[in-house]
Amino acid sequence: GVPASAAGFTRALGLAAKPQTVRLRFDPAVLGFPVGLTEAAVRVGELQALRVRPSRALIVENEITYLSVPVPEGAVVLWGKGYDADQPASLAWLADVPVLYWGDLDTHGFGILHRVRAWLPHVESVLMDRETLLAHRERWGSESTPTNAALPRLDVAEQALYDDLVTDRFGPSIRLEQERVDWDWARAR
Repeated sequence: GVPASAAGFTRALGLAAKPQTVRLRFDPAVLGFPVGLTEAAVRVGELQALRVRPSRALIVENEITYLSVPVPEGAVVLWGKGYDADQPASLAWLADVPVLYWGDLDTHGFGILHRVRAWLPHVESVLMDRETLLAHRERWGSESTPTNAALPRLDVAEQALYDDLVTDRFGPSIRLEQERVDWDWARAR
């Protein structure tokens, strides 16, 4: 019979499945890469096997912001790709370093933060606070399909803001996409 799943069909033909990868920008010294090489997409398993210890890491939800943030000396910036953030968050070598997560200020942004904390309980959110949201009122958009899932891994301030978003405290289904945050505001934080 014909396999029911795409992966099963691919295997039945003897073809390799597309590997999961993590795209990251980095200080070349962190990964032992030549000077001048500052970005790569690496298979998750291969990246997992590396023995690296960055000074800190930042996981960023959206690509344009991932490409724009500066990479501090000794650090890595990882593209979370929305709900695919499990891939960078699963890297064991991130468990022992300070990790920041920056996502959209909307219900799904907090949902992704919650997922990242399943892998990295110590992760801290950045620019996902009430002050940032309210300072950018003129840049708000509307979230087309908000969630109201229980997110017990949020801290007290994150949970309060998530509740505000779920209950439409500031308006119906509001969101602040991270690429709409004023760049001077973001860099200062």
